[in-house]
Amino acid sequence: MKITMLSGAVALSLLATGCATKKYVTKTVAPVEQRVSAAEAKNAEEDKQIASQGTEIQDLDRDLSKTKEKLTDVDNKADQANAAAKAADQKADGAQQAANGAQQAADGARTFAQNGIDRLGHTIDGMNKYNMTKQETVLFRVNQFRLADDAKQQLTDLAKQAQGLDRYVIEIEGFTDKTGSSAYNDRLSQERAEAVARFLTVEYKIPVRNITMLGEGWATPVAADNTRDGRKQNRRVEVRLWVPETQSGHTVAAGGGAQ
Repeated sequence: MKITMLSGAVALSLLATGCATKKYVTKTVAPVEQRVSAAEAKNAEEDKQIASQGTEIQDLDRDLSKTKEKLTDVDNKADQANAAAKAADQKADGAQQAANGAQQAADGARTFAQNGIDRLGHTIDGMNKYNMTKQETVLFRVNQFRLADDAKQQLTDLAKQAQGLDRYVIEIEGFTDKTGSSAYNDRLSQERAEAVARFLTVEYKIPVRNITMLGEGWATPVAADNTRDGRKQNRRVEVRLWVPETQSGHTVAAGGGAQ
C-alpha cells in the first residue's frame, strides 16, 4: 500500500515536473522560433533583394557590353574618319601641288607669250623701219641722160644685191648742174632718173613697185657749180637700196661715180 502510494506520488511528481518543463520549453522556444521566423523572413526578403540586384547587375552588364560595342564601333568609325581625313589631306596636298604646277605653267606660258609678242613687235618695227645698205652715184655728160658703161656696172652691182632680198626699196633721185633753165633741168633730171629705173627693170627684172624716183633739177648740188669738176659732180643720179631693219646688216656700201 505504501509502495503504491509512493509510486503514485512519484508519478504525480514526475507528471508535475513534466508539465512544468514543457511550459518552460514552450516559453523558451516560442521567442526563438519567432526570431527564427523573422530572420527567415528577413533572409527571404534579402534573397529577393539580392536576386533583384543580381538581375540589375546582369542588366548593367548587358548595357555595359552594348556600350563597349558602341564605343568600339565609334572608335572604328573615328579611325576610319581619321584615315579619310589623312587621305583628304593628301589629296588636298596633291591638288595644291597640281594647282601650283598649273600656276607655274600658266606663268611660263604667259611669259613665253609676252616674249613672243615682244619679239613680234620688234619684228614688225624692224619691218617698218628701213636701213640703207647700198648707195651708188651715177654721173652723166652735159645735157645727156644715156647711161655710160661704167654707170651700168654700178647699177648691176646694186641690182644683184637687191635680187637676194625678200623686201626692199630702190630710191632714185635725178639731178643736174645749174646750166639751163629750171624747167629744162627738171625735165632732164627726171629723164636721168627714168633711165636708171628702166635699166634696173628691164635688165634685172626689178619690180616697178619696188622703185621710187624723182627728178629734182638743180635742187641739191653736192659741189660748187662755178667749176667744171663741180658741175660734173652735180650731173648725177643717186641710187639707194633700202631694206627692212630686220634684214639689213646695218652697213652702207657706197659706190663711186663715173668719170
